Amino acid sequence: MNEYIDLLAYFGIGSAHPGGASLTRSIFEKVSINQDDLVLDIGCGTGQTAQYLAKQFKCSVTAIDHHPLMVEKAKRRFAKEDLPVQVLLGDAEKLDIESQTFNFILSESVISFTHAKETVKELARVLKEKGQLLLIEMAAEASIPKSMKEEVQKLYGVHDIYTGEEWRSILEEAGFATIEEIQTHSSLISSDLDEMDLSESIPMSLYDVWDEHNEMTEKVHGHIGYIVYLASK
Repeated sequence: MNEYIDLLAYFGIGSAHPGGASLTRSIFEKVSINQDDLVLDIGCGTGQTAQYLAKQFKCSVTAIDHHPLMVEKAKRRFAKEDLPVQVLLGDAEKLDIESQTFNFILSESVISFTHAKETVKELARVLKEKGQLLLIEMAAEASIPKSMKEEVQKLYGVHDIYTGEEWRSILEEAGFATIEEIQTHSSLISSDLDEMDLSESIPMSLYDVWDEHNEMTEKVHGHIGYIVYLASK
């Protein structure tokens, strides 16, 4: 298991993606979901965004994560809020879900931690015709020194760091016909750690990973940012 993902799970960080919950909510001021839509939150973490979607749009939400502790915390959240969100343990690259199931899929800094091309194709498979995929993902903004790229890959366990255009190509190859870049406010770049659901026992090694993450965030400034795409089949 990826130690950085373990950190997010044990600390129960609600929104680790760039911009955090503030960014997500600002996007959904522009992107609409219908009440009768079937929505998939892939890599749901502790379920913060799935909770928001279920409450805000009154839609049917399925939340999937590959980390058992995330799934446990997400289930606890939905039970406490009395929300009918289905939570599943699953692999984004190989979903145990029928083709053309969902109207809308959300990925918040999840695909980057998988084999991106395989995952996007799998998400396209379970998305209905004319369905939409909203992704918020890490993206290279400028030339990245080889040593820096290797450090990022080692710390976060990512296979590659794609530019915005490379992300667009991955979406096109998966069969998405329309790809719209959603512009976001620069003040929303940093993640906002507005919520944590701490485990009773946290391995000490994860505190070191947290320190490394904070140092890396400063180091990659100007080299790595994020991209927001709304892709339609």
